[in-house]
Order: sequence, then C-alpha cells, then structure tokens
Amino acid sequence: MEKWLIQSIWIAVFGFLKEFRPGDPYIIQYLTNPPMNFTNQEVNQEIFPVSTYTSLGITIIMFLITDYLYYKPIVVLSALSSFTVQILLIFTRSKTDMMVMEVFYGTMTACKVAYFTYVYSKVDKEYYKTVSSHMKMACLLGRLFSALLAQTLIDNKILTVYYLNHLTLAGATASVFWAFGLPSIKSSIYFHQSSEHTYIKDNTDVKVSKPKTVCQRLWSDFIMAFTNRYVLQWSVWWALGTCIYYQCMAYFQSLWQEIYRNGTDLQVANNGLVEAICTIISTLGVYLIGIITIPSWWLIGTLTFSQGLLLLIMAQEKLLSHAYVGYIMFGTFYHIMATAANCEVAKNIPADSYALVFGVNTFMSLLLQTCLTVVVNSPIGLMLDIRTQFYVYSGGCLIVGALFTVGALCSTYNTMKKPRIFTTLN
Repeated sequence: MEKWLIQSIWIAVFGFLKEFRPGDPYIIQYLTNPPMNFTNQEVNQEIFPVSTYTSLGITIIMFLITDYLYYKPIVVLSALSSFTVQILLIFTRSKTDMMVMEVFYGTMTACKVAYFTYVYSKVDKEYYKTVSSHMKMACLLGRLFSALLAQTLIDNKILTVYYLNHLTLAGATASVFWAFGLPSIKSSIYFHQSSEHTYIKDNTDVKVSKPKTVCQRLWSDFIMAFTNRYVLQWSVWWALGTCIYYQCMAYFQSLWQEIYRNGTDLQVANNGLVEAICTIISTLGVYLIGIITIPSWWLIGTLTFSQGLLLLIMAQEKLLSHAYVGYIMFGTFYHIMATAANCEVAKNIPADSYALVFGVNTFMSLLLQTCLTVVVNSPIGLMLDIRTQFYVYSGGCLIVGALFTVGALCSTYNTMKKPRIFTTLN
C-alpha cells in the first residue's frame, strides 16, 4: 500500500473516532431532564452560546498556531477537548460547569482546521482531492455509526440517554490515544516550509520565488484568493450558509422538544434514527453532485431558498414527523452546497492557499453566527423563543437564496446574450 494512502487512512480513522458521539442526538433531552434539570431557556440562552463565542475567539489564532506547531499538537488538543467535554457532561451538574464544558466544545470545534489541513502536509498535492474525500467520508461514517448505535440502544432499552454519554466518552478516549499515535509533521505550509515549497510554478511553468516572510506569504495568498471575484462570491455564500446551518443545527433539538411538549405524532426518542438517515442521504447527495453537472449558482440559489422555506414551515409545525423530514432535507441541501463551494473554491486557488481560505471563511461564518446568537439569544439581545428564532433563520435563508437566484438569472442572461452580440458584430 502506498505511503500517502496509509497516512490518509490513519488520519481518517481519527476523524471517525472524533465524530463517534452517540450522545449528541439526545443532548437537549439529557440537559433538560434528571440529573441535569436545566430549563430550555437556560440551555438555549446561557449554555449553548458559549461555544460559539469561544470558537470565534480562537479560530484564527488556532489556524496560525496549528501551522507553527506542525499540526499534530492541535489535533491532540482537539481530542483532549472532546474528552474533557464528556467528563464535564457526565460528572458535573451546575450551570457554570456546563458553560465551562461549552468552552472546551468551542475549542474542539476551532481545532477542526487542524484535522482538515494536517494531511495536506503529509501527501503530495496530486492526492489532495482523494484524501479530502477520505477525511469527509470518515466523519460522515462516524456520525452514521454513532447515530444508528444510539437509536438501537434506546429503542431496545439497553441504555438510557444518560449512558450514551459514556459511549461518547469511550470514543473520545480512543481518539486521544489515536491522536498521540499520528505521524509527526516535518514541514508546514507557512512557518516551516520545506525546500519544495520555496518555489511555485505559474501558468508558464517558470519557477517564481514566493515571498520570504510568513506575513508576506499569508498576505500574498490572501490577496491572490480574495481578489478573485469568483472565489469571493463562493466565500460569501460559504460564510452565510455555514453560519445559518450551524446556528440551526444547534437549536433543532430545542424545536423538537417544543413540538413534542405540545403533543405530536412521534416520540422525541427517534433523534438518532433521524440523524442516521440525514447522514446517509447527505452522503448520497454529495456523491451525486460530483457526477451530475448542475449550474452552480442555480444550485446554490434554489437550495438556499428551499432551506428558507423548510425553516419557515418547521417554525410553525405541530407534527414531529414533518419536522424530522424538514431537518433531513435541510441538512442534505447544506452538504450538497458546501461540497460544491469547496470544490469551486479549491479549483480557483493555489493548493497551498486552501487552508488559509478555509480558516478565513470559517472565521467569518463564526463571526456572523456570534452576531446572530447575540441578537436572538443573549440577555443583551431579543431573547426570542425557539419558534420565533426559526422565523429569523428562515428569513436569513430566504434573503440569501433570493440574492443568489437573482445572480444565477443574471449569469444565465449574460451567457445567452454573448453569442447574440457576437453574431450581430459579424
């Protein structure tokens, strides 16, 4: 087996272990029932927002430290943060403890950049696309397996929601040991470049010296990426779409609890099954988008607008089954669009710039999510109830979807107009 493939599989196994979290589909049930007994208001407005603020505060710093420390220490930090989250969830009970837990959860989220860029320093550029698919697939498989396991254990009354967190702790413990066993990195993209990174090739195959200092290299890559109008447009959607997606994902379970309390058609204990179905369909959607040619702007515009309609329906829904279907469709649409965005951006920037663009776009999405959280959830904001929050998220999706659909119309019109102009001139 080739060395690059072994390295890809090695880091992909870590991705599987870090996403093995059987307790996540039931986290709201765990926090709002014995032995925790927090109210929905405390969870939504005081506990959950802490992870968003933490992620925002350390994402860019984490990106630079990741490169400076050769990636592996930050991957280990991600695993240790996940381990600490589960320890606090299982063995502590106060609101302050849960807020500290969210600090570690936010740290774990910010460390994702290390997972997705670590392998780029271990393999040649020609394998970037392949190893990227390995890492994403490993994460999806981890989510799928843990969701199916959780649902099976709950349905057969083998374990309660409380003990699902012990399984998540076992996965987090395994990820810590696996992270320590990852191969060390001898060079990085910016701070510790190898000799082969000292030069880049332009379109004429002439070697051109890169800027020498780290700041110059960062600024050069930043300017090269974000002065490209096409990359900038995709990055705008990346930030907006990811912001709304993660904000909704953080509060979907609270919406389900609200629907369930008012009387509905299903038990809220089906969360694990719904998460598994969402993962399977999302994986299929991501695969199909790679082999079916669809105009990108139309895809983004129509699916984002459709997400807005789904959120609008779910905000007033009384049947849990309908809310579950909406959740599956919402998640699938996002993963399809995110895959398209990643591919379009990656095709139009140098390979070495991808980690930087990923970090900047992630930071912008967290900045927007923090602003949104402050407005709708925090004591200094509006402190909206859960259904009203989803009306706000729906409005955001509808506006973004409408803007990109108009952009798609303009792009299509200009494309159709060009041949006519050419014919007239001739």
